[in-house]
Amino acid sequence: MNHRLYILKILFWFINRRIIVIGLIISQISLKYCRNQISGNFMHLLRIFSLFTLLSFGVLANAKPDPSGSIDNYTNPDLVFKLLLAEIASQRGELNLASELFLDLAKQTDNALLAERATRLTSYTRNGVIALEASKIWNELNKDSIDAQQVLSEILIANNKLNEAKPILQKLLLKEKTRAGGFLYLNSLFSRVSDKKAVLALVADLAQPYPKLAEAHFAVAHAAWLNKDQKTYEKELASINQIKPDWEMPILFKGQILAQENPERALAFFSDFLNKYPKSSEVRLEYAKLLTNGRKFNEAKTEFIKLVNTANSSAEITVAVGLLSIELEDYDLAEKYFLQSLKRNPKDKDQIFVYLAKIADKKNQSEAAITWLNKINNGPRFIESKLITAEIIAKKESVDKALRFLDKLNANSPDEKLTLIQSKASFLTRANRHQEAFQIMQNEASNFPHSPEFKFDYALLADKLNKYDLMEKLLREAIKIKPDYAVAYNALGYSYADRNINLEDAKKYIEVALSISPNNHYILDSMGWLYYRLGKLDSALSFIQKAYDVQPDPEIAAHLGEILWAQGRKKEANDIWDLSLQSFPDNEILKETFKRLH
Repeated sequence: MNHRLYILKILFWFINRRIIVIGLIISQISLKYCRNQISGNFMHLLRIFSLFTLLSFGVLANAKPDPSGSIDNYTNPDLVFKLLLAEIASQRGELNLASELFLDLAKQTDNALLAERATRLTSYTRNGVIALEASKIWNELNKDSIDAQQVLSEILIANNKLNEAKPILQKLLLKEKTRAGGFLYLNSLFSRVSDKKAVLALVADLAQPYPKLAEAHFAVAHAAWLNKDQKTYEKELASINQIKPDWEMPILFKGQILAQENPERALAFFSDFLNKYPKSSEVRLEYAKLLTNGRKFNEAKTEFIKLVNTANSSAEITVAVGLLSIELEDYDLAEKYFLQSLKRNPKDKDQIFVYLAKIADKKNQSEAAITWLNKINNGPRFIESKLITAEIIAKKESVDKALRFLDKLNANSPDEKLTLIQSKASFLTRANRHQEAFQIMQNEASNFPHSPEFKFDYALLADKLNKYDLMEKLLREAIKIKPDYAVAYNALGYSYADRNINLEDAKKYIEVALSISPNNHYILDSMGWLYYRLGKLDSALSFIQKAYDVQPDPEIAAHLGEILWAQGRKKEANDIWDLSLQSFPDNEILKETFKRLH
C-alpha cells in the first residue's frame, strides 16, 4: 500500500504540472522495477497513467489501435523512450535530433501532432529535407488543416518546387472567406524565389478563376512588376481600378514606385486620387510624408492636419504636425499639437517633453522649458534633457553656471560620460575658451583610449591651439580605430588645405572622406576649399555651392563668399555674407573673412 500511494502521489504531482518527461520516466521505472512489490491491477493502473500522460499532451492520440486491444501497445517502451529522447533533445537545444525523432514517431504512430512538431522544429534548424517530409506527412494526416497546407506550400516554394505547391495553393484559395487575404499573402510567399518569370506564370494561373477579385489582380500586378513586365503590371492595375477604384493598397504600391523614379509624378498621382477619394487616410499619410521629404512643409502640414481629424489619427500624426510647425517657425501651432499628442499615449512621451521645452525656449520662456525638461527623470532622454537645461542656463545666466550644473550629473555609462565631457568642452569652445576646453579633454584622455569620437573632438581643440602635431596624431589614431570615420579623414585633409600645406595629401584624405560620405556638406566644403587653394576656382565654386545648398553653415558661407570675391563677383559675395551674418552674427570665421576682404 505504501509503495502504491507513494508512486501515485509523485505521478499525480508531475502530471498535474504537465511535466511530461519526468512523469513518464517515473511511470516506466515503476513498471520495470516494482513488479515484485506491486499487484497486477496496480501495474495496469500505472500503464493507464503512462497513456494518460501521453494523451494529455496529444501524443499518440491518433495512434493506430492494436487489434489485440492491449494497452501495452500504447506504452511500448521503445516508443516511450524515443518520445522521451525527442523531448529531452528539444529541451537541450538538439533540434536536429529532436525533429528527426518526432518525424520517426509520426511515421510509427500516424500522429499529426508529432508530424507538426517535427515540422515546426525545422524552422529553427533549416533542415529542408526533414521539413519537406514532415510537412507532407502532417498534411496527409490532417487534410483539413489550413496551417498544414500553408506550411507545406511555404516549404515547397522555399525549395523551388512551384509545380508541387500549385495544387495546395489552389486548394487554399478555394475558401472564399480567406481567398482575398490569400492572394495578398502570395506577394511575400514568393519574395525569395529568384525565377520571377515562373512566379508570374504561377500567380497568373492561380488568379485566372477569379477575374472579379481585385486582390487576385493585385497579386499578378505585384509579380509582374518584380518580373519587369510593365505591360502586365499596368493592365492588372487598370483592372483593379475598374473593380475597386477606391482601394488604397494598389495606389500606395504604384505611388511608391513612382516616387523612386520621379517624386513630382508620385505627388500628382496621389493628389489626383485624393481629390476623388478624400477619405483615403493611408494614401493621404503617404502623400504628406512625400511632401515632407520634398521639403514642401506648408503643404505637408495641411495634409497632416486633415489626418489629425480622422478616426484613425494617432499621436504620431499630431507629432508630425508639431514638427512641421517647428520647421515653419509656427511655435504656437507646434505647441498645440504636441500637447494634443500627449493625450493620445505617444510611444515616447519624453521626446514630446523635449519638443515642448525647445518651443518654450524659442518663445523665451526659459522657466517653462526647464519645467518640461524636469518631467524626464530617467531613461534614454535623461541626459539629453539635462544638456538642453544646461544650454538654457548658459544662455540665461552664464557658461560657468551651466558647467557647474553638468558637474552635478552622474553618468550611468561610458557613453553618457563621454557625452557630458564633450558638452562641457563644447560650451567652453563656443565661449572662445579653447584652452580650458582643451584642458578638459587632456585630463580625460586616459579614460577614453579607444574612443574615436573622443580623439576627434580632442584633435579639433588641439587644432584651435595650433598644436598640429598632436592634432594629426589623434586623427590618425581615430582612423586606425574606425577606418570608415569620414569626418576624421576630412578634418585631417581640411587642416592641410586651410594651412595651405601638403595639398596632395589633403586631396587624398578628402577624397576618402567623400567616398564614405558623398553628401556631407562639411566634406564638400573641404574639397571646394582645397580647389581654392590649388587655384581652381570653378571646381572650388562647384563643390562649395553644393555644400551651401545642403546646409547654409556660416563657415561654408564664408568660403563661398571668398571664392565669389576671388572671381570678381563681389556683390554676390556680399549678399551671401550679409544673409549669413543676419543668422550668425557672432561667428568668428564669417566676421574675420568679411573684415579681411573689405
